[in-house]
Amino acid sequence: MATLTKKRILITGVSGLLGNNLAYYFRKNNTVLGLYGQHRVAIPGIEVKDVNITDPGAVKAVIRKFNPDVVFHCAAITDIDHCERDQDLAYRVNTLGTRHVVRALAGTGAQLVHLSTDAVYAGDTGEHKETDRLTPRSFYAKTKCLAEKEALKYKNAIVVRTSFYGWNLIPREKKSLAEVILEHLQNGKRFKGFTDVHTGIIYTFDLASLLEAATRKGLRGVYNFVCRDSATKYEFAVKIARAFGRNESLIDPITIDKSHLTARRSKNLTLSTAKLAKALKIKIPKLEESLRNFHRDFKEGLPQVLRDGLLAENYPRLDIIPYGRQSIDDEDIAAVVDVLKSSNITQGPKVVEFESQLCEITGAKFAVAVNSGTSALHLACLAAGVKPGDEVITSPITFVASANCAVYCGARPVFADIEPRIINIDPQQVQNRLNAKTKAVIPVHFAGQSADMQSIRRITETATGKFGHKIYVIEDGSHALGSRYRNNPVGSCAFSDMTILSFHPVKHITTGEGGAVMTNDEELFNRLKLFRSHGITSTPDNFHYPDEAFSKTADGKSIRDPWYYEQQVLGHNYRITDIQCALGLSQLKKLNVFRQRRKDIFVHYQEVFRELPQISLPVEEKDRDNNLHLYVLQIDFEKIGISRAELMVRLREKSILTQVHYIPVHLQPFYRRNFGYKPGDFPVAEEYYKRCLSLPFFPAMQREDVLKVTQALKEILGAHKWTLK
Repeated sequence: MATLTKKRILITGVSGLLGNNLAYYFRKNNTVLGLYGQHRVAIPGIEVKDVNITDPGAVKAVIRKFNPDVVFHCAAITDIDHCERDQDLAYRVNTLGTRHVVRALAGTGAQLVHLSTDAVYAGDTGEHKETDRLTPRSFYAKTKCLAEKEALKYKNAIVVRTSFYGWNLIPREKKSLAEVILEHLQNGKRFKGFTDVHTGIIYTFDLASLLEAATRKGLRGVYNFVCRDSATKYEFAVKIARAFGRNESLIDPITIDKSHLTARRSKNLTLSTAKLAKALKIKIPKLEESLRNFHRDFKEGLPQVLRDGLLAENYPRLDIIPYGRQSIDDEDIAAVVDVLKSSNITQGPKVVEFESQLCEITGAKFAVAVNSGTSALHLACLAAGVKPGDEVITSPITFVASANCAVYCGARPVFADIEPRIINIDPQQVQNRLNAKTKAVIPVHFAGQSADMQSIRRITETATGKFGHKIYVIEDGSHALGSRYRNNPVGSCAFSDMTILSFHPVKHITTGEGGAVMTNDEELFNRLKLFRSHGITSTPDNFHYPDEAFSKTADGKSIRDPWYYEQQVLGHNYRITDIQCALGLSQLKKLNVFRQRRKDIFVHYQEVFRELPQISLPVEEKDRDNNLHLYVLQIDFEKIGISRAELMVRLREKSILTQVHYIPVHLQPFYRRNFGYKPGDFPVAEEYYKRCLSLPFFPAMQREDVLKVTQALKEILGAHKWTLK
């Protein structure tokens, strides 16, 4: 990509889509400083700094210190409905933030490129020219109109009215239109495209090329920067589907009037680019050309290259590719060091803060953080009152802890076979095993995809009525933090009494070792806390013998004895530390980044491996939005003519480590010897076990790592193609 000639470039809003794409575009031969606010970003080759755009002193200080040649002012709140809801924040960021930048640039001679929006136009007739009267329909558009006036007070400024799409470096809730369309189509979900909203939307890297030309020419004033032709948003979605070979029948036409959006939108925001074309003496790209560039960059792996940068400085740095590992950066290390320097390193404020953040992310009312996922499972069973003589139903395809937790309580573990399609516990098999002894069901969300919780909840509620006692549903969400089932986050307990989470290093986030139990039931919450810490409480309202907890002062007043506590049950030391929770809090900030990287790797694997015969790919159900923890292939080793052990050894020779998830729990010697389980008891699980192989799958995998895995597997299996059918 071409770049300006050795410039000092400052980009505000570098964590946003356009900001980070511009940073990537200009980084190679320039000195680039990116400013971010709430969302930290790391882009190789550029310096980033946390600066509050609404703080005029901070803005002035960084501009004067960096002394830029060009400032691309991208910082803004662009969510139109959010601006409508929080107008004060929108005004302070979008309008006053621009004022602060302009005033800080006074006397510097730097070029200011102010990124505005096509939404400033009325949107009635289309083909808007820069001289057309501005008629903002939303509060967002009003703030951008005011921001333009502020920008134009600076003599060396160009105002860029645009609409764009691209590859977002920071995967948050807000993605570009093209990314949203692709995500829907890749997951087999329907997308509604407006047939009455017209746009000349342009690809970010085509926009960057035009901006480069404009800054080189020293353009000033107002210009429209979009494609020279347009399409409705429905037509744009269809073009995306065709360019990427997706199913365009999933795209439904709809009018914007039926969309129930909060803020008013304009319908025809096509813009004239004649002024820009004349000034630059170039041909502005057409929509089809821009889409071809977008698709080309996708095929060449640009989205992954962009996101690789986020995790490029992660630890540990290994010479092999494991099946999974933690992703630790300097921010995580600093968070832990801060706690080590504080007065609380065990049960302190970070534990409470971590629990609060888990509630925020999952939507559950209560969280109890503990020292491992195994401890979380045991606590959940204790809180549910699981005891000798009870039965607890779970899946045979899981780590042994999902069944061991029942044994810890003296109960009998009962297994229900899996659904062959998604490797989760089969609700019908659960129903077949429910009886008067059943105390709890523990569905395991294998690999990060939720089990069919609605069916399991319905079945257990019916059984509760039939057998006359409560049957608890405890979700084992160890693999599924960040996943959603029927639009409910895993951990929300929308279909369960409790959900356990795990923060082992190979999971979605890590606290070293750690776990949590989520619940919406305050009584369960109090029991969980009691069992977590030796069965001890220091809360006066919960004392069994309050008379022994208080003394009299000399003047006859009653005061609580500060040393007094009560052990009320036989609990455990399952407490987590502030050190671990500080790491967990830092990791939670990156959960969406990790989630998107896993999704990118998943899509790449799926596209490559679907070409190979005798291999079954992971399947995602349409009512689930998964944050996958594992990527598991099912391979017919016999037909391919290579054993699983040989394949794993051959891959290891290439520094690629794989794993098997899992040996069915009922085949473990402990369960055969103590509970009488034997081969053949759960045929679907056993057939899956014969075929499964987990490939490397973790956020810090770089593009070359992913390519190395796919090429190695294709190469090894290709050597056995004489047996393929």
